[in-house]
Amino acid sequence: MTLTICQLEQLLQLATQAALSAGTFINHVDRRALRVQSKQAGSSLSAQVVTQVDLDSQAIILERLQPSIEQYDIAILTEENASEEDVATHARFNKNYFWCIDPLDGTLPFIEGGDGFAVSIALVDISGKPIIGVVYKPSTGDLYQAINADSLISRVLKNGEIWRPVQPLSELCKQDNTTFSVYIDRSFQQDLRYPTVLKKLTKQAEQQGLRLQVIKNCGAVMNAISVLENPPACYVKLPKPQLGGGSLWDFSATAAITQALSHQYLASFSEALCRVSDYQGAPLDLNRVDSNYMNHRGVLYSCGFKHQILAVNL
Repeated sequence: MTLTICQLEQLLQLATQAALSAGTFINHVDRRALRVQSKQAGSSLSAQVVTQVDLDSQAIILERLQPSIEQYDIAILTEENASEEDVATHARFNKNYFWCIDPLDGTLPFIEGGDGFAVSIALVDISGKPIIGVVYKPSTGDLYQAINADSLISRVLKNGEIWRPVQPLSELCKQDNTTFSVYIDRSFQQDLRYPTVLKKLTKQAEQQGLRLQVIKNCGAVMNAISVLENPPACYVKLPKPQLGGGSLWDFSATAAITQALSHQYLASFSEALCRVSDYQGAPLDLNRVDSNYMNHRGVLYSCGFKHQILAVNL
């Protein structure tokens, strides 16, 4: 069954209500009283911490989405219920669509009292295309909603309004000391490849007359959203042999938002083009058959910078 436009609109609103409900709950948590637990996941500290807030937020979202699961026979993949042991038999390979949920992305900054966390919900089809993306940032109340179908109906709303670039890139680059913002996960600083990647990005920025700055205080979801909010910018995750490198639920919603925003920018002839891919420029594999992680090919988001140049030179 292929969902109609009307059904996609209904599911977008359902996912939005789920994200808002979870975000409201998260905002009322006293973070000073949190008890942090560890779990078997990934190879970085950020992937291995979990709190009761993550679990309760997930329960709120699933309760909201339950009617759609039954009505449209949609599979469910959530961060706190996923397992690498039985990944090959997951229902997402047998359904036309699956909800892909991160109930609290950026648990580490959340624990530490920062604001780089968000609720993230996506609807992904069996081919791995992210069709719907909803991101809610509880600390600011910012809400991002996207339908990423074909170019005629794709759209992105920020706080209920069509999302438009704050300033055309051509005007931004005329300003002195324009920065090229590189968003990374803080664990990337311990990667032996980090100095080389930073050197290459600095060279690319300087060739465009830009000053590079590195930002590392957010989870994966807000890193990707920040790229779209603050062009010229990129978010880089290199492939690695160890499990980790982010998971399907870290990128599905922001991939839908990025792709729909790209359609939107192209339709309005804006220069602030944006794109998401693996680190070599190929499409993300968001229904990976052998794992829930994205360490095999890495991830690259960009906005306001030539994506393929970044991909080729990383």
